[in-house]
Amino acid sequence: MASVTQSPPSASPEATQVVLTAQDVSKRYGSTTALAGIDVTVRAGEILGLVGHNGAGKSTLMRVLAGREQPDAGSVSWRGGAAWNQSAAARAGVRMVYQELALCPDLTVAENIALSDRGARGLAWRRTAERHVAEKLDHVFPGHGIAIVRRTSDLTMAQRQMVEIARALCTPDLAMLILDEPTESLSVDATAQLYAHLRELAASGVAMVLISHRMQEVLANADRIAVMKDGRIVDTVAARATSEQALLSTMGGEVHADTATVRRVSATERADIRQGGTVARITGEGVPFVVQPGEIVGLAGLAGHGQDVLLRRLWTSARGVTVAKRRAYVPGDRQTSGIFPLWSVAENLTVSASRQLSSGGVIRSGRKRALADEWVQRLSVKGGARAPITSLSGGNQQKVLVARAFATDAALVLLDDPFRGVDVATKNELYALMRVEASRGRSIVWYSTENGEMAHCDRVYVFRSGRIVSQLADDDITEDRIIADSFGGDDRTQEDAR
Repeated sequence: MASVTQSPPSASPEATQVVLTAQDVSKRYGSTTALAGIDVTVRAGEILGLVGHNGAGKSTLMRVLAGREQPDAGSVSWRGGAAWNQSAAARAGVRMVYQELALCPDLTVAENIALSDRGARGLAWRRTAERHVAEKLDHVFPGHGIAIVRRTSDLTMAQRQMVEIARALCTPDLAMLILDEPTESLSVDATAQLYAHLRELAASGVAMVLISHRMQEVLANADRIAVMKDGRIVDTVAARATSEQALLSTMGGEVHADTATVRRVSATERADIRQGGTVARITGEGVPFVVQPGEIVGLAGLAGHGQDVLLRRLWTSARGVTVAKRRAYVPGDRQTSGIFPLWSVAENLTVSASRQLSSGGVIRSGRKRALADEWVQRLSVKGGARAPITSLSGGNQQKVLVARAFATDAALVLLDDPFRGVDVATKNELYALMRVEASRGRSIVWYSTENGEMAHCDRVYVFRSGRIVSQLADDDITEDRIIADSFGGDDRTQEDAR
């Protein structure tokens, strides 16, 4: 996704008024310290950015500030009051937009709104909820294309994210909005629309806390930025007085992925690997789609233009598809089709490797433990192999899903926007992992909503209106070229794109 480069909003006249204060807040989950003595204030009419690597404690802190969880020590107060909990937060007009969407999949958009919209009551509750959500969606995301009578399970990830945001915005007398990775599934246009509305809210005196791994978005839209590391806030700075380099240095990470390093595989190795034939092929629809052994192939273009459909066709070996027998798939929605919430990290990680872990049809527990420990260590999964998967941060859960795919002996790994909600340091680890696995002959087909990530691919297919319209390679793989091909121009044949 392209960076959002708007200027930070000017603080409203009320921005000096502190509305929420957290003092010495601590929180533990078993042996894991999630928060270790947090002090933070949020002011009316400001956007407070919150950044930090996966597992730093950001989401836990937000749940505490929203009254969803009680701290083990310390206190949270709203305008100097006491007894901060979920009920008090609701009365004060505090709402949270979750990274893991909290919509009921079997209910319609309007029915989901009615669950939390205090104004949608009485015999006309449905009509009221429909009106409220339609007005919010039309105002914040014009051209959203969402039918409010559809079940939310039928919506795309981007549409569900818009509904989640609209539901929070339907809160009467909204006073504070907490947003946890709100743009991870949104298009460039929808992201710009959201931030324009957030600036409107700030100007009206609404306080906001914004969590995002997209540093440029935080720098462009926040007033102040708090940096978290290991459960603590280690620095708070004015957005105008800092930079992406400075923030990531404080977090303890690098700014940019080392593309040259993660792509470094000798020409001889690549030539030897690709003597093995074709791993996947789809013909007859636009530019022919081909994957060779040892390739990382990217799927780019505007969200919802057919990339996920192609991944599903490869996964299910649909008609007209020639594909390797052994495949692994990392879904885009980890909560509904990714993790097994009642299982441990080890069980989630090894579930797809049953064939290689068994002898005589019996899974060997020693092999299973060794495989889980190897990948937990290799990807630095915070929490360890024995931890419940739900105790991990979203980014660490995503690491487990990626590890699950690569821990198999699959010849083809399919990745559907696998780095959503993952920090820069973790992305660098996973880019390097993909390149190492490709150098060993494994093929990877990868869809990402962030065009900049496509630089790590050998070739990129650009989609528009359900079809592949161009194929890019080497120096042609740029954000500008991908965007240009996504929006129009002459369709290119495979030969033209070489």
